[in-house]
Amino acid sequence: MMNHSHTTQGPSIAPPRAAVTGTVDLDEGKAWSAEGRRHGVAIRCETGTVWITVEGDPEDHVLQAPAVFETHGRGRVAAQALQKSRITVQPN
Repeated sequence: MMNHSHTTQGPSIAPPRAAVTGTVDLDEGKAWSAEGRRHGVAIRCETGTVWITVEGDPEDHVLQAPAVFETHGRGRVAAQALQKSRITVQPN
């Protein structure tokens, strides 16, 4: 008797929470996110171009190096690389 096993894909597991400060290298199409701090964060696009969205902000933002974007309060912030990019995130 042959044993046929079927592989099913389980639920996707969320990646660990990203650090709120530091430098992040992103390949094209890859994303980074973190829960914003009380006074917000500053995101500097060191190289490349990134798309930024902030929870509660109806507008999205595109940063091209060497631009800086600042959030002003709590809320998840996400960045997605439109091309290979490097961002630096610091608290406000």
